[in-house]
Amino acid sequence: MGVNFILQGAEANISRIKKGTEILQEEWNKTEQKAGDVFSDVRVTVKFHEGMELEVKRMKADVEIDCHEPAHFFRGLNWVLNHLEKAEGESEKKEKAYFAGNGLMLDCSRNAVFTVEKVKAMIRILAKLGLNRLLLYTEDTYEVPELPYFGVYRGRYSREEIREIDEYAQIFGIELIPCIQTLAHLHNALKWSEAQKIMDTPDILQVGKEETYEFIEKLLTAVKDSFHTRKIHLGMDEAVQLGLGNYLKENGYKNSSELIKEHCARVLEICRKLGLEPMIWSDMYITSNTGKSYYEVPENADCSDWKKPAPELGLVYWDYYNADTKIYEKMLNVHKQLSDKIVFAGGCWIWNGIAPNYSRSFTCTKAALTTCKKYEVPEVFCTAWLDNGAETPVDAILPGAALFAHLGFHEEFDEAALEDEFQDAVGSSLKEFLKLDKFDQLFLGDQANMKSENPSKYLLYQDALLGIFDYHLKDAGVSEYYKKLAEELKNSAEICKNHAKFFGYYHCLAEVLAQKADLGSEIKAAYDAHDLSTLSRICEEIIPHLTENLWKLKELREDLWMADAKPFGYELIDLRMGGVITRLDSTRRRLHSYVEGKISRLEELETERIQYFAEGEPAIENHWQRAVSGADFTDTI
Repeated sequence: MGVNFILQGAEANISRIKKGTEILQEEWNKTEQKAGDVFSDVRVTVKFHEGMELEVKRMKADVEIDCHEPAHFFRGLNWVLNHLEKAEGESEKKEKAYFAGNGLMLDCSRNAVFTVEKVKAMIRILAKLGLNRLLLYTEDTYEVPELPYFGVYRGRYSREEIREIDEYAQIFGIELIPCIQTLAHLHNALKWSEAQKIMDTPDILQVGKEETYEFIEKLLTAVKDSFHTRKIHLGMDEAVQLGLGNYLKENGYKNSSELIKEHCARVLEICRKLGLEPMIWSDMYITSNTGKSYYEVPENADCSDWKKPAPELGLVYWDYYNADTKIYEKMLNVHKQLSDKIVFAGGCWIWNGIAPNYSRSFTCTKAALTTCKKYEVPEVFCTAWLDNGAETPVDAILPGAALFAHLGFHEEFDEAALEDEFQDAVGSSLKEFLKLDKFDQLFLGDQANMKSENPSKYLLYQDALLGIFDYHLKDAGVSEYYKKLAEELKNSAEICKNHAKFFGYYHCLAEVLAQKADLGSEIKAAYDAHDLSTLSRICEEIIPHLTENLWKLKELREDLWMADAKPFGYELIDLRMGGVITRLDSTRRRLHSYVEGKISRLEELETERIQYFAEGEPAIENHWQRAVSGADFTDTI
């Protein structure tokens, strides 16, 4: 028996949530089988008010949802959907939204540009969580009609695709906000010959050039034509070499604080012309004033003499690193001196490599949002960066998004409540997702991974003959560790049927690491002992079996990618995983030649295994090109 919502209340209120209700009702009726347990007709009275309280009351088949806006209504409706059992009788839910804006930023610039259908699926989950913002981070992955090379071969969104996503988001009261770049992080756009005249350094636009602002106006015009909102995130972060390339050659040295102010003024002029409401990442305004790194701000800093942004320019304070609320307090004090329009951006660590780092995500997010509430920051969002090629499947973001929603509607963190909210919105077990943390806790035991160690990545990719990281595996019990993790993940796909392929991939990854992580050490030990029997067994049994599992792993990752994202960019994942297989095949042939006496020595195995990570340094290497070889991957010129 399917559920059927009968909406009641003022016609203007019903019109705001009718289509979204129908979509969620249809989705529920397709996926849930609770015949005989729920009412078929449920009368829902909706009321909107100025306050931020969300109140849901249910008496059998009659429901009242009193809330601030449509996104909050859908959070209440989702709770109703998941608590329809007749036995419950009367029930009530009361919450308060602590942030006027709360949402998610999807990174669509690190090779994975998510399909329209995937983004729509994410929008439905955000609606169920009560989130009302979705930012699309697109450096060059959106269509600019006058710039044919902008985002070419990258799977850029067409204007029609963005409009389709935008219209869908509006159905659920979610504001789709463009998040682009207008200063740095533009290496993919600047690599083409047509862009050389506006380049300062390979990653940064040249400030002051008229051609630069003609280029930026084309970008902003394209965005305005695609998105419904007038809000726009202009980027402008991490331009650490600002003014030190072609600008320096042509104009001489100028302080970066002056350059950023000059550039902002010009870009703001274009925004005013187009009727856009801009915000930027705040780091350049802080680092250019202090001459130090972003978080190296003195306690109780006095910013009265700093160069400050224009009043209409919002500042986005980004921080995914700190567990100490005092750091957030210090940084927010600085931001409040610089701007009246502050937004906070935290993050879910899915850019750690192959697997997510939930322990750091949860630790930092709880500290950050507690402080944001104290300082009454009006808007927050959770970033989903995908550094170094989008290796982590995007569904790994879901616990982070759910945590932002949970802390957005609860004064304090409640683990049991979060687990229920996650299950209701995502349809899978939060506990199963959090098991993925163990991929990178190899050397940490039960400690939170606050330094973002990522052995699952570099042990997957490292070359078995070179053994670059093998020094650090002595007595670590790596194979047994990942065998145990594979056993823990054995039933996750069955438990989380909505994410069966996702967990199937991670279960296979654990099995591969159990076979591969110690392989280089085993080969080296056998070679040093001149144990030809073991080397022969590695050639004939271990490597072929491992290769078979790697093919399976690669195919599982490809299936996930093609279900989530456009095909562009997957070729690099294919090359990386295919490279592991190819190198293992070469390793097998090299070992076989040595065992048969065709060659007298293997120079790779005679090289001493030395420390990769310095004493006390965290075991992290998130650059694939460094993990696979000691040689240069690109030319020095």
